[in-house]
Amino acid sequence: MKRILEKYQLDWADVSYLLVMTVIGIAIRGILRVVTTVDWEMYWDPWISDLREMGFSYLATDRYDYAPSFVYILWVISKLPVNPMTAYKSIHIVLDFAAAAVMGKLVMETTKSRIKSFSTYGLMLIVPTIWADSALWAQCDIIFMLFILLCFYYLFREMPNRAMFFYGLAFAFKLQSLFIFPFLVILWVNKKIKIQHFLWIPGLYFLSIIPAWIAGRPLIELINIYMAQGAQDVWSLSIKWANIYQIIGNQYFLLEYAEAGTWLILGILMCVMFVMAQKRYRITNEFIVQIALFFAILTPYFLPHMHERYGCLADVLAILYAMMNWKRFYIPLVQILMSFTCYMAYLSHLGDQEPTIYYGVWALAELALLVIVGLDMWRYMRSQENQLPVREAVTENAVSRTGDVRKEGKRRNG
Repeated sequence: MKRILEKYQLDWADVSYLLVMTVIGIAIRGILRVVTTVDWEMYWDPWISDLREMGFSYLATDRYDYAPSFVYILWVISKLPVNPMTAYKSIHIVLDFAAAAVMGKLVMETTKSRIKSFSTYGLMLIVPTIWADSALWAQCDIIFMLFILLCFYYLFREMPNRAMFFYGLAFAFKLQSLFIFPFLVILWVNKKIKIQHFLWIPGLYFLSIIPAWIAGRPLIELINIYMAQGAQDVWSLSIKWANIYQIIGNQYFLLEYAEAGTWLILGILMCVMFVMAQKRYRITNEFIVQIALFFAILTPYFLPHMHERYGCLADVLAILYAMMNWKRFYIPLVQILMSFTCYMAYLSHLGDQEPTIYYGVWALAELALLVIVGLDMWRYMRSQENQLPVREAVTENAVSRTGDVRKEGKRRNG
């Protein structure tokens, strides 16, 4: 034990804190594990029952509208000799802890602060939107978020190929991973990612649908399964998410605004990426988190038909951002409180009542966070100390590529 403490430079106070926070995280989730929500009764439980009855041939049907990668997990659960909900929630609870550990590692990589790193681990275990999503609601967002965090980890270590591998895995589980896709384009423009690295995204998704294709479901249906998801729940412009439609009215011009809103966000994203591509600036770990957080807030703010859970990635990135910039400590507080309020408006009242604080108020608060993070980005890009002359930018990128080659050579030789 002493050797372990010395190896990781831990003292007994550190160990005590980590153990206590782990126990607290387990206790919260243990209490909530028995809650049965409407989503479980309507989707996961019937799907698992069908998988138990039909076996792998269930994958040939069109009864599920999630990515096959997720349904494979349900298929495994259907084979286990335990209560399905217990098995399901246990898997996602374990992933909660894995994500907390990766978050702590990311903060350590960037800040070199043990206190901030351990604090991040503890915070991730008690953030309401994390344990409510997995242990209470029985949702699966922690899967794709964990892969996104691993993507960041390898970006921080200047290993873009591995980073994009994990981003591809995230996409194979959840379409919402595309919320932050523009930040990868910015990294590509700045020569931090190569164009071939993006092939992991379609490649891993195609590999993930092969078993379902072999089982008998038509390939075109599997390729378009995310498109089919987008065609559902079109009865409201905002499905209990605090975005622009909660301000202008989420029941007006339903069909027109739904189509126009999709083109609007594409136009906004193109404008933002165009402006960001005009200059060369240093790409630090902090800036990577900053731009990812910006897009994680921006995209669902203007996209129509957003659900209450679609801010979960912004919740996690807001924590990272605050740990790297203490002056922005209030961003995760507001972001998480807003997300959790939207969660509870659905979970507590089965979706038929408004939250205590009206959605429009939270939508304005989210807009304020978007402006604050956006201005932080703008100031960073305009700062003279962060800008790179053309020659220096080329040199830095060449050094970065050389470093990648050397790292890859060491791994091969190892």
